[in-house]
Amino acid sequence: MKREVIYFVTLLFLGFLISCGTENTGEQTDSAEKELTFLTDFKIIAYSGPPQEEVTLERYQEIAEAGIEYLVPGNGAFDGETNLKAMDLGLKTGIKIIPVDIRLMPFTFKKVDAIDTAAIKAIVNDYKDHPSMAAYVVRDEPGGELFPGLRDISNIFKEEDSLHEPLINLLPSYGSPTQLGFDDYRTHIISFIETVNPGLLSYDYYALREGATMYEGWFNDLSIVREETRKVDIPFVIFIQSEGIDKGLRVPNRAEILWQVNTALAYGTRGVGWFCYWTPEPDQGFSQHDEEEPLLVEAHYNAMIDLHGNRTDLYKHVKEANFYLKKAGKGLLDWDNTDVARYEAGKLLEGTSPVVAPEGKGASIVIGTYRMDDKVRVVVSNSSCEIPASFFLTIDSQWKAEGIFASIDATPEKESLTSWTLNPGGSVVLELK
Repeated sequence: MKREVIYFVTLLFLGFLISCGTENTGEQTDSAEKELTFLTDFKIIAYSGPPQEEVTLERYQEIAEAGIEYLVPGNGAFDGETNLKAMDLGLKTGIKIIPVDIRLMPFTFKKVDAIDTAAIKAIVNDYKDHPSMAAYVVRDEPGGELFPGLRDISNIFKEEDSLHEPLINLLPSYGSPTQLGFDDYRTHIISFIETVNPGLLSYDYYALREGATMYEGWFNDLSIVREETRKVDIPFVIFIQSEGIDKGLRVPNRAEILWQVNTALAYGTRGVGWFCYWTPEPDQGFSQHDEEEPLLVEAHYNAMIDLHGNRTDLYKHVKEANFYLKKAGKGLLDWDNTDVARYEAGKLLEGTSPVVAPEGKGASIVIGTYRMDDKVRVVVSNSSCEIPASFFLTIDSQWKAEGIFASIDATPEKESLTSWTLNPGGSVVLELK
């Protein structure tokens, strides 16, 4: 978010399934017929919609075409009028809206003696009955000192509207101890969960820096968030990078887009958020108020839609990733991500993979084990966005590979289910019984 906010497939079709594929299967249909809420859905979110002069039906159709299902409009939409306009267009295009409302900011950006309950009730009354309403943005990247107040604010939202989650997006581990409010990241995450009692944990991590990729921090945060949310049985989502910021973040290429999505899926994410959809202005459309902390001003560039309203290459890359997630991500919704293991050059660095294990020094991969009844699906993703991974999988004798559930940028050797090359960012989801 902003730095401040899918049955069994036979081998006959193996060659076809190596591509992403978006055709419906019985399982997809069953999933689509469920009454999914923001908490139970696999969420494909984007932050920063069109600026106000571009808020039109055509532009929202363009958002839907990219496979985005939830939108935090932002970019000048910070009150009832502008957010309700977005919701009306969302209703016409199948997009759910997560509004940011400036009326919250006086008591979410700093400690206060009293919370303006009337303001929260007014916000809830403006949005709660709209069919495109998904959740409320309460705060982005708070420090630990704000957690007690955010708990109280969240509780008021829940009392006034039990159907829509108050959403708080957390910092990544590269936040300083002063920003986090704690000396280590796990304590930050645990404190947030214990204090605020959220229905979902959302955090961001932007690993693709100018001149470097922050691999270790990326995997470390995924591991911590996965472990701590499993303890309290809540889902997590991760906001990931789909733009550049001058002197900070580079614009991801296709492999880097897929790498973010597929490694997070192996770790059990229940959704991704793209930062950003429409390239925001440096101040992201906010107005400065005296009682708030200074605005963060950054030179954003070349998100999915650029500052002039044109599609960039990222639009097609993210669209491809989104439609892969509509199969792979949503198809894992009812499955339990019981184990994750990360290998580098064939060496196990962390976690466990009890059903399949890789052989070969080219096995720089992450393996996520998902279980449902007597079935297993394993997500095998390249742990690098730069180097291909080639390996052979050994399968525990109690299990048998049945087919490919989904794959992207993954090539089997001679139609084998156990010998693979994954391009940078590539992934395959295998079915086992």
